[in-house]
Amino acid sequence: MLSQHTQARIEQLAATLGLYIYDIDFFKEDNRPILRVSITRKAPMQKQDCKNGLAVSLQDCQNVSELISPLLDVEDENLKDYNLEVSSPGLERVLKKPQHYIYSLGEKVSIKLMDKSVIEGILHDVNENVSISIDTGKEILSFSFADMKKIKVVFEL
Repeated sequence: MLSQHTQARIEQLAATLGLYIYDIDFFKEDNRPILRVSITRKAPMQKQDCKNGLAVSLQDCQNVSELISPLLDVEDENLKDYNLEVSSPGLERVLKKPQHYIYSLGEKVSIKLMDKSVIEGILHDVNENVSISIDTGKEILSFSFADMKKIKVVFEL
């Protein structure tokens, strides 16, 4: 895993390009260590809109990769023989961490509850690590994290 110092440096480098780090994940796939860095142009709590130029381009991914690769090679000795992947988190991304919920405020989400029911609405509020509330258009509903099995952003044109 990356040190907090290295993660902060990656965030600073991405910011020089007008980008934000959505997530950094280190895992193994087919026995290969992979460091996946998800980037976005969308600031926390900024509404995503396919017409407002907030999409991440392939060039953005390449630029971030070229900026952070030397940093990782020099500053983080824990990384050995890894593959670096830089990408967008995707339009219909699953929300897993508290920061993901903050980034997605104001966006339409689909919540699958433990009882397997599904509810959609606009992510209205986040009470960190406790609960969220969504606006269904008819009412504002609150759900504890313990009651939710999965929550993801729903893309609409």
